[in-house]
Amino acid sequence: MIYLLLVLCNIILAFSLYSWKRQICELTKQISENKKLRIPLSNKQIEKLAGLINEKIDFEQKTKIQIIQEKEQLKHSIANISHDLRTPLTSIHGYLTLLKECENKKEQEHYFSVIQAKADYLTELLQVFYDLSLLESDDYILEIEKLDINRIVTDCLIDKYNGLKELTPTIKIENAPVWITGNAVACKRIIENLVTNAIRYSNGSIEIAIGADGVFTVKNTTAELKNIDVSLLFQKFYTVDASHSNGNTGLGLYIVKELLGKIGGGVKDVSYEDNVLTVSVNFRLYEDSK
Repeated sequence: MIYLLLVLCNIILAFSLYSWKRQICELTKQISENKKLRIPLSNKQIEKLAGLINEKIDFEQKTKIQIIQEKEQLKHSIANISHDLRTPLTSIHGYLTLLKECENKKEQEHYFSVIQAKADYLTELLQVFYDLSLLESDDYILEIEKLDINRIVTDCLIDKYNGLKELTPTIKIENAPVWITGNAVACKRIIENLVTNAIRYSNGSIEIAIGADGVFTVKNTTAELKNIDVSLLFQKFYTVDASHSNGNTGLGLYIVKELLGKIGGGVKDVSYEDNVLTVSVNFRLYEDSK
């Protein structure tokens, strides 16, 4: 009887060992093929190991996809930057050639003004790309302080007066300071970029408001955003006009989003209804930081 029990135990043990060996061989095969493990497992420890391996495979696959996407984005970014820099440089070179061959004083003045405008635009582009390189650096930290965003908005609107006066703007600002926690340079760039974007695309009217809750809103009429997912406007290098003919690099709103993240703010709303684009961002009120 004891002999029979021993034989039975050996048979069960041999069968279990064979089953585990077969499962391990199948696991090894699937791992070598970089596949997720999909076999029934009779041992909890092996099942746990298979789960950990599957997690590792998932992570590696996601990492590979991310690397491919980042490579494509880098190629796209380099192409866009090259295009944006080459266009004004080519124009400057052309007008310099015309200037050398021109003897008419009025025409010379015109060529000088065009060259100056292109040079200014080129300087602005370089500043944008410099800002981008800083923002995407892990070491870039903004100094946070108490600021009156109402004052910053007012100053920016004064600077943009020439562009705004032709659009009959509606401006709503607070009569008292709106204290936030932020960075003066970053906040100024955020407001400037949002207002510049509204001026660029507006075809008639523009509304700008800063509230006591720290929410800054810009609305402008435009017919250019039909059939466009406006949530894409804050993506890097995204432009409504793929030809870049309007001088838009596709970085202005992306920089807004990144700067807001650095100072504890964020994009509150982006919508497009009845040919009106509405963009709202919120700054972190000073009281919230206590």
